[in-house]
Amino acid sequence: MSRIVFQPDLPVTPDEPDRADVACFVGLVRLRRGADESVTPLPITKLDWLRLYGWLDGPHRRDCDLRYDIPVPIENYAAFYALYDDGRSADAVGTDYLALAVQAFFAQGGQRCYVVRMGDPIGPKYEADVLHVGANAADRAATIPRLLAPDASPEDQSSWHGVAHLWGLPDVSFLLLPDLPLLHAAQMHVAKGETEDLALGPEQFIPCVPSPAPSEDLRTYPLPAPRFGPAEYQAWSATLRTVVQRLSTSDLREVQFVAAMPLPFEQPISPAFDGPSAGAATGVQDAIALVLPELTADAGLSASSAFLQLAYPWLRTTRSHGLLEGLEPPDGTLAGLLARNALLRGTFTSATKIAPADIVDLFPALPMYETLVPASKPVWQGNTVKPLVVRLSLFGFTPAGIRLLSDVTTYPGESYRPAPVNRLVSVISRMAQHLGESHLFESHGPRLWAQLERTLRAFLTRLWGLGALDGASPAEAFDVHCDRNTMTQNDIDNGRIVAVVGFQAAASIELITVTLTVQAGSTSEAEIQAQLTGAA
Repeated sequence: MSRIVFQPDLPVTPDEPDRADVACFVGLVRLRRGADESVTPLPITKLDWLRLYGWLDGPHRRDCDLRYDIPVPIENYAAFYALYDDGRSADAVGTDYLALAVQAFFAQGGQRCYVVRMGDPIGPKYEADVLHVGANAADRAATIPRLLAPDASPEDQSSWHGVAHLWGLPDVSFLLLPDLPLLHAAQMHVAKGETEDLALGPEQFIPCVPSPAPSEDLRTYPLPAPRFGPAEYQAWSATLRTVVQRLSTSDLREVQFVAAMPLPFEQPISPAFDGPSAGAATGVQDAIALVLPELTADAGLSASSAFLQLAYPWLRTTRSHGLLEGLEPPDGTLAGLLARNALLRGTFTSATKIAPADIVDLFPALPMYETLVPASKPVWQGNTVKPLVVRLSLFGFTPAGIRLLSDVTTYPGESYRPAPVNRLVSVISRMAQHLGESHLFESHGPRLWAQLERTLRAFLTRLWGLGALDGASPAEAFDVHCDRNTMTQNDIDNGRIVAVVGFQAAASIELITVTLTVQAGSTSEAEIQAQLTGAA
């Protein structure tokens, strides 16, 4: 054997829409450059994938050399490291949140993701020799519309920017925007400027041997992590609602938005830094009352939704020293746990059984009453204060170490609050979509309806056998109807097939009814709705 060659990039695997573990990261990350400052070129496998999806050639081509505003499939962290800055280069200033989130995703067991680069991380600005990361607020505000692409259309690929790339990534189950806390934060607080004039002190011996330079891999950034007051939480909430509404009212019904709950100003900042005014201080429970009132996101007043999971508190990990204050947002870690849970146990199970890796500490420390699940069922629509473990996907201390204590969405009710329930509905929705594609050109009639009903029953029976549905038998666990009673004549005339599926999720105490409309090879998200039966 003459040599060993390490190939960091695996061949790009074909899209598998049935997967429930793939994440998409949209945000700010630098390109990796060589010693001559040239950008590391894309490998042949990535270029072939971009060509297949129309980004390298054709009417929708973009500059793939800079990898700006195009999705790049990543199969492992080595492949990411070969193409993007990991946050430890000379240009890093502690704001490389996307790079650390991707590293956390793979460290927790994720196996595949996409990266959509929308620019470089927020850079520094020097004022009186003090690093002031948050000074360029206008640049940060201009970045948010680029991420959201409000005018994009699923039929027009040339309009896809930022999160709109999800329309071309059918295998994605989790969306992450790791830079949102920094993009919405107010101006950072800077170190108090007090210097000492050494010429005024007594004479003393000074060693002439210089101290060794600090290791580049262990640089720390003591500036505070982003903190939010009421105004910042409201702006951040508007962004969450925009993303949630796109996921819930378009062909992206199967995608879960995973985000980090920003730190409130109530949490202490080092005395070395100027603190906020009393009016800007707020606590995390106050933030929940402001951002997640017990209304659904479609009311326009709340970000509460089954499509949104908020992770909290922030983490100190084996890699977080490369971020401001040494704190890592928990969204990348949560997405990695959800991906590993989908691969090992099924996405319809709770990820609280998966032990996280690399977490050293949590910030802020939470009182025990915030981490204990109430013995009785929470009462909703009363705007009562509930423990954080009920509203957020919370990390906490246990006798077995740091664990994920709750795997929940921000939905204000018990039907979709358990996140495994929403992921289970997404699995069923994907199945219905594939059925529509496989029967697209068949004749509309009782024969096709019966065939679809049998296929759905077989699929749900398999889910019941895996423990996703509750019931002593398949007949108790679910019911499927697809006939003239589920469709109007107008549906039949327009080629729509409507199937009504009722099932008892293993993680829920209510019956959930899902109406699936199959037309032109897709599931109509407007027809997918959950209804509580027997709920107060």
